[in-house]
Amino acid sequence: MLLALLLPRLPLTVALAARGQQLPGLGVPVALGPPPLGEPRIGLPSAAAEASGVRSGMPLGEALTLCPALQLVPPDPVGVQERAARLLRELDALGLPVEEIAPGRVLIDAAPGLRLHGGPRRLIERLQQLALAGESVRIGAAPTRFAALMAARLARRRPCVLGAEEVAAAIAPLPVRLLHEDGGSPDALCAALVLVGIDRLGGVASLSQLAVRDRFGPAGVAAWRMARGEDGARIAAQSPPPLVRSVLRPGEPIATDAALEQAIVLLVRQALQLPARGDAVPRLLRLQARLVTGESWLCEVPLRESTADPQRLVLALLPKARRLPAPAERLALTFAELARGAAQLTLLEGAGEERAQRLEGAAEQVRAAVGEGALLRIVGIDPTSRLPERRHGLAPR
Repeated sequence: MLLALLLPRLPLTVALAARGQQLPGLGVPVALGPPPLGEPRIGLPSAAAEASGVRSGMPLGEALTLCPALQLVPPDPVGVQERAARLLRELDALGLPVEEIAPGRVLIDAAPGLRLHGGPRRLIERLQQLALAGESVRIGAAPTRFAALMAARLARRRPCVLGAEEVAAAIAPLPVRLLHEDGGSPDALCAALVLVGIDRLGGVASLSQLAVRDRFGPAGVAAWRMARGEDGARIAAQSPPPLVRSVLRPGEPIATDAALEQAIVLLVRQALQLPARGDAVPRLLRLQARLVTGESWLCEVPLRESTADPQRLVLALLPKARRLPAPAERLALTFAELARGAAQLTLLEGAGEERAQRLEGAAEQVRAAVGEGALLRIVGIDPTSRLPERRHGLAPR
């Protein structure tokens, strides 16, 4: 059995907590407002707002027409990142293998920690205690990955535990869009299923595998297996990376390009000197800002090549930093991903596990820089075909 832990409506809860508020009752419609200088679209709504027809991504004018009493809260992406990182550190301290699906949504392999924590009931009680004030925790358990995540969505005051024979019936009424949100299926696949009249997971599970493969390819087969609770129970366990983070709180808000450039230089120098970095070099930078308006701002800067050269890091950060929508009261720089040594220069040296780790590190760097579809592998399709282009094809790595 896998455990899934869900902090429902985490971005909205964090945004309210930043203003000293809690998620209101069922009768008060609340939603995240548009980001600073972003498109005028609604963010995550509360249950009361959803009951009035408000949906995430809806134009602001349309949302206010449907729900005139809607209250808007500025988003806090920095707070969401910090809360998700804290949750991973607390789970790691419990000695449990964890895979983060999204901020506030994780899969847990409970088997290694059951005896340590005194059995399933005690372990679930420990997990429930990780909630902060104003938060709720939903916990689900099931034999496979996607089923466990769906069990967490179905849980309310008590954990939801689904046996192998209960999975199909329990998740059948859930919407197809969850295949994208929790399962990682392409959004276009979910949209195509809805267009042909299949808007529930039970409808996907009722299809034949051959028909799904012919129409939607490997991504469709993966979604079909998730809807049937047959996507396996293996998780990609993650360990929280060392926290390499520098913070700058100037006496006056950073409002000019010259002040911003000087602040970036100071942040880079401080981060490179932190003992937690060791000999690792950054390959993904995360710049966070607390604005004078009370809102937060976040951007990520992937590096083409891992480097600890201060000048190159500053040059990579400045173009994104200049997009700050308002003067900043506080800036923070985090080395979100680290690589050991000059991985690119020694990519093909060594063998066995060390070489595999280097290859995987290089692949993650390519994905961060140019997207998920940049890495492909050659697969055999029809070796006996007379047409060369039908013998092999490309598939995501």
